[in-house]
Amino acid sequence: MRFIDDEIAHITRAMAPSLSAGTTPAVFSFDYWYERLCALLGLAQITPSQFRTVDALMVELESRQACTGAAREALAA
Repeated sequence: MRFIDDEIAHITRAMAPSLSAGTTPAVFSFDYWYERLCALLGLAQITPSQFRTVDALMVELESRQACTGAAREALAA
């Protein structure tokens, strides 16, 4: 269980800054973070509380991706 908590804490700290560091492309891609989160969801030992936290991180990731996509479309127009 400690591994899962440590992974969640790391992703919580690192995901947003790596996506918005002002670099293009991002330091780590949306796909990278999506795969990391999916790997956690696939663990049999994940607790309901951990699941909710990972789910919230997925929602945040999807929201950031949608905002980035909308910004790219606006620049292209």
